[in-house]
Amino acid sequence: MNAFVKKEIRLLMPSFLICCALALPNLAFRFHPDGSLMGWWWFMMAFVFSGAMAVMLALNSFGAEVSAGTFCNLLAQPISRQQIWDTKISLLAAALFIVGVCWSGCGIARLMMLGRELNLLDLFSGVITFGLVVFSGGLWAVLLLRQVAAAFWFTLLVPGVILVILAAFFADQSPEFFTGLTVSVLGLYSLAGFFFARWLFFRAQDVQWSGGTIVMPEMRDMAWFKSASAMRSWRPRAALWRKEFMLHQSQFVMAFVLFLLHLGVLGVRHFCDLSHSRDLKFTLEIFWGLWFVMPLLVGCAAVAEERKLGTLEGQLCLPVKRRTQFAIKFFVALFLSLLLGVAMPLLLEGTRILPGVPFGSATLQKGLTNALTSAQFDFWVAIGILNGYLPLLAFIGIALLIGGVAFYASSLARNTLQSLAPAVLGTLLMVFLLFAAAMPWGRELEFLWRGPLAYFIGVPLVLLTLVALAYWNFQQVKASAQMGWRNVLAFVLAVLLGVTTTVAVYHRAWAKLTPFEPVHDAARFSLADSVRLENDWRNLTVRLPEGKFWQARFKYTAPNPLAILLGNFKAPTAEGAFLSGSNWTATVDGFWFQQAGIKTDGTLWVSPKPAKPSKLDRTERVQSKVEPLARFGSETNWSSLLGQGLSVFLVKNDGTLWRWGVTNFDLKHKTWPGLQAFTPYRLGTETNWAEVFQSSYRLKFRKTDDSVWTLADNWNTNNRTLLEIEPGLTVASLKDIGPGKFRSTASIQHGLQYQVGVRDDGTLRIWADERWDRSKKTHNNYYEWFPTDLQIGNETNWLAVGGNGEKIITLKKDGTLWLWNFHRSSISVWDQNQFEAEIQKTIPVRLGRHTDWVAISGYWGSAITLAADGSLWWWPLQNAEQYYDDLSDSSGIGPLLDISQKPQLIGNVFSRSD
Repeated sequence: MNAFVKKEIRLLMPSFLICCALALPNLAFRFHPDGSLMGWWWFMMAFVFSGAMAVMLALNSFGAEVSAGTFCNLLAQPISRQQIWDTKISLLAAALFIVGVCWSGCGIARLMMLGRELNLLDLFSGVITFGLVVFSGGLWAVLLLRQVAAAFWFTLLVPGVILVILAAFFADQSPEFFTGLTVSVLGLYSLAGFFFARWLFFRAQDVQWSGGTIVMPEMRDMAWFKSASAMRSWRPRAALWRKEFMLHQSQFVMAFVLFLLHLGVLGVRHFCDLSHSRDLKFTLEIFWGLWFVMPLLVGCAAVAEERKLGTLEGQLCLPVKRRTQFAIKFFVALFLSLLLGVAMPLLLEGTRILPGVPFGSATLQKGLTNALTSAQFDFWVAIGILNGYLPLLAFIGIALLIGGVAFYASSLARNTLQSLAPAVLGTLLMVFLLFAAAMPWGRELEFLWRGPLAYFIGVPLVLLTLVALAYWNFQQVKASAQMGWRNVLAFVLAVLLGVTTTVAVYHRAWAKLTPFEPVHDAARFSLADSVRLENDWRNLTVRLPEGKFWQARFKYTAPNPLAILLGNFKAPTAEGAFLSGSNWTATVDGFWFQQAGIKTDGTLWVSPKPAKPSKLDRTERVQSKVEPLARFGSETNWSSLLGQGLSVFLVKNDGTLWRWGVTNFDLKHKTWPGLQAFTPYRLGTETNWAEVFQSSYRLKFRKTDDSVWTLADNWNTNNRTLLEIEPGLTVASLKDIGPGKFRSTASIQHGLQYQVGVRDDGTLRIWADERWDRSKKTHNNYYEWFPTDLQIGNETNWLAVGGNGEKIITLKKDGTLWLWNFHRSSISVWDQNQFEAEIQKTIPVRLGRHTDWVAISGYWGSAITLAADGSLWWWPLQNAEQYYDDLSDSSGIGPLLDISQKPQLIGNVFSRSD
């Protein structure tokens, strides 16, 4: 291989590799016309940039020579023009052929993954036609105009004009006829363009085209320019602004031509019937995507064109601060990116490309008026208004991103053509980093951070670094490899610094400087007392061995918007008191804030004062004092009770099941009379009920044969025994998967859902798992609970377990707490046995430093523990994003920081309630 061939390969290699890489998004980005707007933009970026890079590959053959100023030297080489032509044409044809094969292969693979019908003839004809048009257009346009930017648009717009003319006259013909006509006409155009390019090359002279530079000549003859020059008024900044706009005059000309062609496309779409040709309709509907190329070309020409023309050195010598020159150049590039990349397609297409965006000023004015309530700005209403404009803001962001990255690439290049490939590659890299900032590498590295914090720390840091590098590059008259490596090093350091800072802030690194737990007071409980801690979301109960019950109702404090954004989740407070008397067996507290209980002598008790209607409307967020209970009835054979809705289920010593209360009551129009107004009535005729209890926040019944039942509407009833104990009340058996004699139970998630518990022998075991029921023939409820018995770990000294989800906490006999993290970063193989094996191999981590814990209970995404001094502590187990799902769903932003992992005090058993 001689030096000339090697040089030609190196000339085409960057654009060729990027073209092949851009073919891969066809496998990942799927276009759905009714899908999300973000999916549309992904498809548009892949479609537009890949086609643009194919055009740049064709332009590179002669365009790189013209941009670098080596075209004249090429003609002076001791090689025949025929050999130069044959070498360039052969290598360019081979490169485009390989790119076409990659595109076709990825397109076929995508259609196969989507299950679509393959039409190889249409696919191959489209790829071949586009390749031939780009091949010939990239040759003749460069050789004729000797300007790469102008040649780029001529390569695209001339075939576009031909396609619009054909659509205007023949769109109503059959699809086969129109496709054949289009392929034939564009094929003839490609053939004519190829021979025209050959004719131009063999007659090319050392000087470029005598037609001059493609600019807007009328601007040089405008009267106000002449008068300004004659008056000799010194306005350096105005001159710089005018010079920057004149630098992009060729882009204005091409934008005007694209505007006229777009008007033709709109006319064809409006007046012609395109239903016969789906491909033509699709092409014309996404034609507006070509405007995305304008910010790319504007940014690429900003600095590189100055270096090519040799005017950068002179500009740096002007008596104007360099930062002022850079700022003017940078803001002109961004302004033109918005004007040509956003304003023009919106002007021509309207809301069709941004459906649902409230462009009217009346809508914004109404939203702002509603946001101002009582002279205070409503944060959530403002978020709602912002959500309506997110598609438009994203559209603007894409144009600014393309223009900004292209500007940075231009600061590294010697000419416009040289900056195009790095600009496309840099844009794709920045898009990848923006998506990775929201959730780094999906679930593989989500332990770093979750949520949008990186957009406030890492992303601004990287963007400011790129602006600073562009400013430093702008001051370098000549671009060099050393300058490029310095930029790469600075960019990598900025990314690493942004990741490190984001991780440190998200995990509250400053909290490591303060003690993890406060000091506990003197012990008043011990593990030998067998204290039990229970909660039912609204109420907290501490059971002492002598039959004393301490009860409290949770008091929730709604966090303000700033606290939510910062992930400052506050634990509920629990202020309660001991029930009067002792020898209590069980108590229950319904949402109506009326307590009921059973004593060891079998008597039934209830609070004498039912809640007021005003309190019923606010349910969980109302704190009510623990009041003394009064005896109800004269019976002494009650053994178990549990509340559900507006009633209480009770079990007697004779094995009968009873209900006390009602199933429905008009709380809005009637005053709740209290349980005292109702008489317990028997359910069913069976006499083998042992107890009613709650497990995993579900109401369950146990019979004397140890079988466990639950309400049929609370569990999957497929293949289960059903028992109707009264009209409208049916219970279902749980296939012996009840917790049995477990001391305490919890629910965990690791791929699937599992029920775990601490058995009397001190082992932590899985007693039920969720499996695929292959016998099911319906399309609903694909999973069933099945009994199992698998020990987790090897230790036999556990006392209790609390929590739910991917993390739980267990209590040891030595009074220590241990955290189990069953989080799975990714699921490559959905294997039940693998999940269970991973759970069994999980190693717990010591939580805190105290050894005086006596009880534990699970609570919504957290756990509550009781210390020996009577203090109650709330331990967060989930992250802030999981706690604030409603915030993420409504606003799409989520918390910025993770919740503090330190325990929070929620009350003390021995504190007196107000």
